[in-house]
Amino acid sequence: MQNSSIRDTRFGLLITLFTLGLVTALIFIPSHFRSEAGNTGEGLFTRTNSADPSLPNYDIRTAKEVGLDEFFSSARQAVRKDAALIADVRDGFVRGEEDLRSRIPTVKVEYNEDIRTPEVITPDVWKANIEWLTPPSSLRRAEILRNFVKENNSLAGVDDAQADALTVLSDYTNPDGNLSYAHLEQRINGVPVFRGEVKAGFTKDGRIIRVINNLAPGLDYESLSTDFRNPTDALKAAARHINFELPSTEVSRNDAASTDLKTVFGRGGDWASTAEKMYFPTEPGVAVPAWRVLIWQPVNAYYVIVDAASGTMLWRKNISEDQTQAATYNVYRNANAYIDVADSPAPLSPGPIDPTLGTQGAIISRANVTLIGNE
Repeated sequence: MQNSSIRDTRFGLLITLFTLGLVTALIFIPSHFRSEAGNTGEGLFTRTNSADPSLPNYDIRTAKEVGLDEFFSSARQAVRKDAALIADVRDGFVRGEEDLRSRIPTVKVEYNEDIRTPEVITPDVWKANIEWLTPPSSLRRAEILRNFVKENNSLAGVDDAQADALTVLSDYTNPDGNLSYAHLEQRINGVPVFRGEVKAGFTKDGRIIRVINNLAPGLDYESLSTDFRNPTDALKAAARHINFELPSTEVSRNDAASTDLKTVFGRGGDWASTAEKMYFPTEPGVAVPAWRVLIWQPVNAYYVIVDAASGTMLWRKNISEDQTQAATYNVYRNANAYIDVADSPAPLSPGPIDPTLGTQGAIISRANVTLIGNE
């Protein structure tokens, strides 16, 4: 009988020690992993970083590389333009701005940084009496915008026929009816122009509030080459420009998924590499046939635009972006938890050990936690 009592006591002691050990492990193991992650940048999960300093975003029109003059000169010659003709287009912007200002003295025009064309056309909204860009109108908003472009040919850089050919992408009004928008797209021989669009916002009575213009100006559509060469060559050139070796299975054209404007490679699907035809404006009055190539990688994805004839990189964008803006949250914290958050306002983890006791955790206070992304 005595031996049985001793065995029961030992067994109870072992259970108690095991329980205490388990509780200790649950408390300190998350803290251990958290510390390791803080020291090495890796914990239970590997944190990826999309930024690659060796592959910055790129635009040939703002690049300062040696030897680019030859490319721009060749592009001009292909459309029978020279520096003087391009300067004439730029002078037209100035004349167009002066003409618009003669009608709307408070108008402001901001030029973009790549080919220095009028991008933002807006009234001075800080004036007591704002002069909108157009008078009230009952026409469709897309047509009001089209007419504005035609009335300001020199400023927009397109003639009436080119303005009439702009495709309507959207024309809609907010549910409350106070604001409306229109969006027109520029195409040449059915092929999109890189960033070739003009957009505007409208008041309730049809007056234009502001115009965002990125139309490719000064182009003679008939002089542009229609030879886009081989999209597979464009894909290979784009891969070289991001130092990426394409799998052999992802280089063949997928005829079933491809169209005349867009080539899909490999097996298709959401992660397939693609190449899209487009005209890329290098400067006012000049545009070259190009391919916009999309390549997916395990972490990053890149848009790379290459010249159809030479494979020269015209533009590159890493479309995977890391969040850099900090955000502060007011939460119930638990410094020992993996994500630094308590499981409730009255945490009792791990527990309760005995549900029949009705044990309640102590109420804790909220605290601010500042994070960037999902760190």
